[in-house]
Amino acid sequence: MSPVRLLRTIGGPVPGKRRRPPNQIADRVLDPLPRDVASASSGRDAPAPRYVIHLPATSADLAGAVDLAYALARSLGFLSQIEAGEATVCAEDAPHVRHRVCCDLLVPGGRRCALRAGHDGRCAEESPD
Repeated sequence: MSPVRLLRTIGGPVPGKRRRPPNQIADRVLDPLPRDVASASSGRDAPAPRYVIHLPATSADLAGAVDLAYALARSLGFLSQIEAGEATVCAEDAPHVRHRVCCDLLVPGGRRCALRAGHDGRCAEESPD
C-alpha cells in the first residue's frame, strides 16, 4: 500500500481537524477558562484576570461620538460588567488621546455620577436625559 499524501491549500481545512459552525465558535470564546488553567495563570492569591472589550463605533465628529458612547453606556448600564464611567472616545488616528464621556465621581451613597463629563452643577445618581 502506498503512503497517502495529504495536501492542504492556504486557508483550506486542516486534515483531521473538524470545523465548528460559527455559533459554536462564539460560544467557545465566551466559555470561562478551565479551573486548572485559571488558577495556574493567576497564582493562588492573585485576582482573577480581567479583559476589556473594545467595541469600535465611528462618528463624523467628536460631539456625535460622545453622544453615541453616552447613549451606549446608559443603555447597557444595567449590566454589572459595564463601567459606564470609564467610557472614553478618541480620534481614529490618535487612540492615545481619550475624551471622557461620563463624570464618574462618587456621589453620596457610594454610587457614581450618571451625568456627562464636564457637567454643570452638582453630581447626580440619575441622568435627567
